[in-house]
Amino acid sequence: MTMEELKGKTALVTGGNSGIGYAAAKELKAQGAEVMITGRRKEAVDKAAAELGVAGFLADQGQVSAIEALASQVREKYGKLDILFINAGIVELGTIENATEKSFDNVMDINFKGAYFTLSKFIPLLNDGASVVFLSSNTASLLSTPPAKPR
Repeated sequence: MTMEELKGKTALVTGGNSGIGYAAAKELKAQGAEVMITGRRKEAVDKAAAELGVAGFLADQGQVSAIEALASQVREKYGKLDILFINAGIVELGTIENATEKSFDNVMDINFKGAYFTLSKFIPLLNDGASVVFLSSNTASLLSTPPAKPR
């Protein structure tokens, strides 16, 4: 890609305040896109947005009402999107036998329900030919029970 290949394109990266989301936002910006990032922690979003030179929005992807509010804000300020990078996710380390319902619900609310409803609420904002990227992780394997030790 050339440095300006995404010039004139608008991108939203959920969970863009750290990790892979931050790196994706940085690359999209470098390619010329107008970029927005989201996150749950105001300080982290503000810091990342300032470092990247992008717009930052506070949004908890585990809450459908927050996703709806985000879609409304993006529609009002930017109209349509060309790139939707659904990246927000968490992992709460532990083993299945020690898992709690609260921990399970928290992970599922953000990683599954959040991704599903982010796509659902943003479909009306996608330009024809827009790209949607879902990022997932293999860290879920950390929640499995370790193999039994031989006796």
